[in-house]
Amino acid sequence: MPWRFRTHRFTSGLFVVLLAYLAMIVVIDELTSRYMRLDVYAAIAPVVAAALCTYRQTIVIGALDFIAMTAIYGVLPADVPAITRAGAILSNALMVGASIAVARLLRDREALLERERATGEAAQRALLRQLPLRTREVVVDGFYVSSQRDALVGGDLYEAVQTPYGTRVLIGDVQGKGLSTLGAGAAVLTAFREAAYHRRSLTSGVVAMEQGLGRYNASTQEQSSPDAPERFVTALVLGTDDTARERADGEPPRQDEAIPLLIVNCGHCAPYLIGPDGSVREVELEEPGLPLGLGELADHVRQTQRVVLPPGCRLLACTDGVTEARAADGSFYPLADRLDRWAALSTPALLGRLRTDLAAHTGGHLQDDAAALIMERLPVADQRPREAPVADRL
Repeated sequence: MPWRFRTHRFTSGLFVVLLAYLAMIVVIDELTSRYMRLDVYAAIAPVVAAALCTYRQTIVIGALDFIAMTAIYGVLPADVPAITRAGAILSNALMVGASIAVARLLRDREALLERERATGEAAQRALLRQLPLRTREVVVDGFYVSSQRDALVGGDLYEAVQTPYGTRVLIGDVQGKGLSTLGAGAAVLTAFREAAYHRRSLTSGVVAMEQGLGRYNASTQEQSSPDAPERFVTALVLGTDDTARERADGEPPRQDEAIPLLIVNCGHCAPYLIGPDGSVREVELEEPGLPLGLGELADHVRQTQRVVLPPGCRLLACTDGVTEARAADGSFYPLADRLDRWAALSTPALLGRLRTDLAAHTGGHLQDDAAALIMERLPVADQRPREAPVADRL
């Protein structure tokens, strides 16, 4: 049984069962002939304990087994030949010793795996920050499910940062899945975070992301082999321009004012607008755009599209791990239909329902990494004052 399933309740229950098993062997042995040896059956207890119980529980089971079998076959029966006594004691000693040694190795292995898991989790959390993320005016909540077992992140990426020029939000999907895509995702995320603070234009930030991905692909081919695949990344970059939207008195827009969003699409699936009245509509992206890493194939730069986020509206963006998740019969996940049902739910409840239903639709076996984000306005009391641009503070 894998170490992560060894719960305290399970090991405690099994420990009691093994103690009862040993007691039963002793009773049966006393009620039967001396020539009917049961020490080999008693040795099953420490072997099972080594595989499924804790190290200390294995020592206890092994010690009790050795003491009981030594007393029954080595000390009490005077009519048993000496060679038989010695064989019984030696065989039990070997079985118990081997069981304790195996339990010790398993304990050390589990400790190593736990350290590796904690290290991997810290490294992955450094790549993708834990949701929800807050900026000056909005909160971005969501979930991330890796298709690779025991991994927290994989081929999808997201970020939301507050910059001197407004909020910048990214959701993307690296070609491929699992941990092998982390390098390309890290390259795009690093470029996004740096460009967001120094480039006011979303399109120039996208250019920086594409350049970062290009450098990663080039270095990968140089260090591994020329045949290494060049990764590309579909992405949706959203932003607000706080400085342009502020009123004359320098205060941020009121809660009853719409937020104009700027969107640059890099071959990603379209987001959805969820209205306060429960309405849901897919945002019509004017230009699909090419994924990051393929921009040089187009004869023009990617365009910025303006979308209005009305008061009380939320915007849901996801990766194709959600929209293209397949059921056992091959049907895709009906995201639009589900959102129509759940539009009246709060953001945490909607995300929880979506994640649970997605797992049910796929039978718990995602074919690709899946991420979903919902962006909505922060309450007025939680809004923070705007940080002046770097040029204004110098």
